[in-house]
Amino acid sequence: MTYETFKKQLFDSLLELKATDQAKLGLLKKGESYEDETVRRVIRAVNLAEHGREEERLDCDLLYAVWDEKAGKDYDCMLYWPVRMFYDRYRVEGWQGVLPELAAAIRRDGSCGGALPTLYDTYLKHRQNLILRPVSYEERKEELENCVYWLMGDIALALYLLVYDDPSNFLSMKLERTITEQWHKKDAVLLTGALLNCMSKMPPRLYFAQTSMEYYDEKGGVFLTGEKGVPIKIDPKDQTQGNVGYYLTTTRRINGAIAIFYPGVRERLAELLNGDYYVVFVNVNGVNIYPLRHKLLSDLKEETLRENALLEKRQFLSGHIYRYVELRRELVAVT
Repeated sequence: MTYETFKKQLFDSLLELKATDQAKLGLLKKGESYEDETVRRVIRAVNLAEHGREEERLDCDLLYAVWDEKAGKDYDCMLYWPVRMFYDRYRVEGWQGVLPELAAAIRRDGSCGGALPTLYDTYLKHRQNLILRPVSYEERKEELENCVYWLMGDIALALYLLVYDDPSNFLSMKLERTITEQWHKKDAVLLTGALLNCMSKMPPRLYFAQTSMEYYDEKGGVFLTGEKGVPIKIDPKDQTQGNVGYYLTTTRRINGAIAIFYPGVRERLAELLNGDYYVVFVNVNGVNIYPLRHKLLSDLKEETLRENALLEKRQFLSGHIYRYVELRRELVAVT
């Protein structure tokens, strides 16, 4: 079956299955422009999420499902999938590897996690889904010109809206001042609320760096006082453990580097590690932590240069190494 035939049959099959009576399904073509405002908002949201910029055209064919006021809600909620990905899977697994997954994903979307914003929305409508995403200020400076953000060294904590989040989907879009100015809220209020939302939705987790990618359980890696789960067992005197380091992220592990900016996290790490430590922003999804007494800064600089050279541009966060100074309760750049 050709790709074009697959696209048509995929879309027709989902309609015939009546995967949901509430969602509006759509198939968008690469490079085409559309007049429908909901479709245009979908395209802008996808491009912001995938490429960090608003554009009116897609760089791939896209299947999407939108829930709107017909579902008894006063806003749109969305899921989307690149069609080519499912065509590749179809060629290996057949329809059984494609249709059940899509139909189930659409049907289970009874409670959407966010909204696609409009100029007429209120702050109350979106405040629970405001989040912060860490981005490289040097790499994304132009994109942030009309946005709300905190600048922490060379890292911007930018205001985003969480449009959709479940175990298999995560979509957020950057909020520009054309939207936020209508809310008449101070930047500090928006950013503080978003940071607290992040901490509530995606609590911090700490793992041993050498096993962080091999073993993951959101119930493990607990290190903040009062949190339920399996705590990480840190020995601040263990030279080997400290030299290998620790990996800080969140339960969601998406944009997990935000965890180092959560209230109380830096102080708690200093308490567990018995003093100052280095912070290396591995990528947007997490940071590595090294106690000063166990890691040479010169070695860390070489390792960081090698690792940053392999990163994709959108994953890169910072070329600097930071140090948390416990006495001053401050995170400062040392390279």
